[in-house]
Amino acid sequence: MKKIIIALVCGLICGGAMAHSVAFNTNTHIYHDHSCTWARRCTKNCITIDSSEAKRRGARPCKVCGG
Repeated sequence: MKKIIIALVCGLICGGAMAHSVAFNTNTHIYHDHSCTWARRCTKNCITIDSSEAKRRGARPCKVCGG
């Protein structure tokens, strides 16, 4: 029984840590949620990557949408 509970807890913790796709501005190093106004305005310098990859590149989340 303990093994099942531990497996469920680990699954919940690991599952919540999954990255989501964001719009990353390669010029400013800020990443946005795709629904953010600033993500829609960014056309020239934005690429779509996972939020974990954006953080690895030294980016910070947008102050408006939180990335």
